[in-house]
Amino acid sequence: MAAIHEATEVFTPTGVPTLTYVYRQEQDLESHLRAAVRTPGLVVSLSGPSKSGKTVLIRKVIAPEDLIPVSGASLVSAEELWERVLSWMEAPSETTRRVSTTLGGEAGVRATGSTGIPLIVKGEVEGAAKLTGSRLSETAEKFVRSAIDQVVKDVANSTFVIFIDDFHYMPTDVQVTVAKQIKEVAEKGVKICVASVPHRADDVVRSNPELRGRVQAIDFSYWNDDDLRQIPVQGFAALGMNIPSTFIDRLVREAFGSPQLMQGMCLQTCFSLGVDRTNQPPADFDVDETRALRILEMTSTTTDFSTLLEALHAGPKSRGQDRKEYQFIDGSAGDVYRCVLLAVRSDPPTLSLRYDEILLRAKAVCNGVTPVGSSLTEALQQMNKLGDTVQPGAKVIEWEGDVLDIADPYFLFYLRCSARLAKIRSPGAV
Repeated sequence: MAAIHEATEVFTPTGVPTLTYVYRQEQDLESHLRAAVRTPGLVVSLSGPSKSGKTVLIRKVIAPEDLIPVSGASLVSAEELWERVLSWMEAPSETTRRVSTTLGGEAGVRATGSTGIPLIVKGEVEGAAKLTGSRLSETAEKFVRSAIDQVVKDVANSTFVIFIDDFHYMPTDVQVTVAKQIKEVAEKGVKICVASVPHRADDVVRSNPELRGRVQAIDFSYWNDDDLRQIPVQGFAALGMNIPSTFIDRLVREAFGSPQLMQGMCLQTCFSLGVDRTNQPPADFDVDETRALRILEMTSTTTDFSTLLEALHAGPKSRGQDRKEYQFIDGSAGDVYRCVLLAVRSDPPTLSLRYDEILLRAKAVCNGVTPVGSSLTEALQQMNKLGDTVQPGAKVIEWEGDVLDIADPYFLFYLRCSARLAKIRSPGAV
């Protein structure tokens, strides 16, 4: 009898997949990560595009009870990093020692001893007298832990791995201090792994050049179509769902190399088709165009970029001069900013567009007059600035060197598959 699986167990857009985990043999990232983590004194640096599977990989290789995750985006100081590690380990923030004092008479003791309290200097006491009607009182002394020293004491040469995700989101001055301290604790046997996006992959080394030669870089890339296709093929088979190959091809095309996005679309497919667990016997399912669009739109509700999309659509504040309006083949009207967005979302979907490709797409989405090249270039420059303003530190779109790059595949998916753009009107548009 075939095993019964829950749909949410098979497709896991927010967790670590088991039945739909894909081992990409050509890259063998798992073996590289295991070897790097085992190497004494080596800091591991994972770099890859957003939603390409960095976190899933380390959570797959490192046992959950050994992985100490810390988000770089939430750190405002180096000290906070080590405090987060100790908090994860539920280590006390301070230690209390009780001290006895003799009052009202003579008392004596001949003894030597030392405290065993972590991070407290050991000392000895010696004396001699006789007890004659004395009484004792107790006082408590509190000792606040030194976070980084305590981490070294508790974590060094163990199976624990400290995983600093989104290292590039930390303020520059914090990065510099953390990078220096990472070198120190790694040399003492603490296992460290950091993750960042490709264009900030060397932040940890630039923050502390002395780490050069001590960092093992493991680079990710967006998944190819064949690897992505294994997720729906394996997952739908485990759920007893015979899904048309044409629809699976469409999911591959809309995933833009992101396994996380593919997991989300597959799970929404199950919800839309009413499949909660494995069908016995397997059943055939038809996915027509209406249902396919609904599945994609429902998936887009988990990738909300409405604020950024509206800011890019509106463009910078006008200085009193009305922008030229264009008519588009979808029946809408708007300015050059709407034209750019419609061009980017048009087929075939891609995360990188050269200027000449954008120009051709702009002509294709317009019904009649098209924005001139200088107008498109100016709009792209302004949109690049707006993206940084709306989401500082989290690069979503980038216009540089006559190339537009979409750094987050979820944004392109939201632009293409949500209904938000259709509901936004350009200023002055009828």
